[in-house]
Amino acid sequence: MFVVVPTKNEALHLENVIHGMPPEVDRIVVVDDRSTDGSAEVACAADLLQRVEVVVTEGLGVGAAVAAGYAYLVERLADDALVAVMDGDGQMAPEDLLPMCDHLLDGNFDVMKGDRRGARKHRAAMPLRRRIANAGLSVLTTVAAGRPVADAQCGYVVLRGDVLRTTENDPVWPGYGYVNHRFIRWSRHGLRVGHHPVATRYGSERSGVRPLNFLTAVGWMLVVEHHTRAWDSMLRGPHRVRMFAAFLLYGGGWWLGFTGLWLPMFVAWFLAHLFDRSAHRR
Repeated sequence: MFVVVPTKNEALHLENVIHGMPPEVDRIVVVDDRSTDGSAEVACAADLLQRVEVVVTEGLGVGAAVAAGYAYLVERLADDALVAVMDGDGQMAPEDLLPMCDHLLDGNFDVMKGDRRGARKHRAAMPLRRRIANAGLSVLTTVAAGRPVADAQCGYVVLRGDVLRTTENDPVWPGYGYVNHRFIRWSRHGLRVGHHPVATRYGSERSGVRPLNFLTAVGWMLVVEHHTRAWDSMLRGPHRVRMFAAFLLYGGGWWLGFTGLWLPMFVAWFLAHLFDRSAHRR
C-alpha cells in the first residue's frame, strides 16, 4: 500500500502523521508544496523505517501536489496496488485507513472516498459552518457529476493503482476544489466509487481556503464540468437517449425561467437531473 501526503508548512503535524501510519503501508510519498517551515526535513527525519520519499513541488496548490504524488507512483506500482491520500495536517485518522481498504476490496470498488458525515459522532465534530458549506457543495457536486457524493470536500481516499493510469491524462485542478473535480472525472470514466465513514480531527491547523475566491472558482469549475461531462455522455456514453432527454429538459427549464415560470423551471431541472443520475448509476 502507498500513501500520498500533500503538505505545505505542516512541520508541527507531519511527524505524527508519518508515525501514525499502520505497518501495512509500504511507502509514504510526502509531496512538499514549497514549504517554508522545514516540512521536508521533518519528513526525512521521521523516516525511521526507510519508507518515506519526498517529492517537491513549486507551490502550485494541494490538488497539484496530489497529482504530483500520483504521477510519481504511476510507474512504480502494480494495477492491484492500493494508493491512499492523507493530508499532512493530521486531520485524517490513520485508524480509518485499513477499514477503507477492506471496504474497497470487499465491495469491488475502484475508489473509496471518506465520508465525515457518515456517522453522527463524526458530523458533530465538524464545525457548523463547515457542515453547511459541505452540504451545499455536496449537492452541487452531485449535480455536476451525475451521481451522488456524500462528503464532497473530504480528500481522504483510497484507490486502485489502475485508476492512476486511467486518469493520468485528465486535467488537474490545482487548488482546494480538486476533490470535487476528481469526483466528476471519476464519474466520466465510469469508475465505481464507494463511501466509508471516517473521523475528522480539528486542532491548531489553519485552513488556507479563502471562501470568496474558492466559491467563485470552484462554482465556475462545477458549471463547466457539469456541461462538458453531460455533453460527452450524450454523444459517447452508453445511455445517450436518457442524456438527450436530460438535455431537452434542462434547456426547457431555461426557457421556462426566461418566461417567468419559476416553479416549472425547477421541476424540469429536477427531472433532467433524474435522467442524468439514471444514466450514471453503477
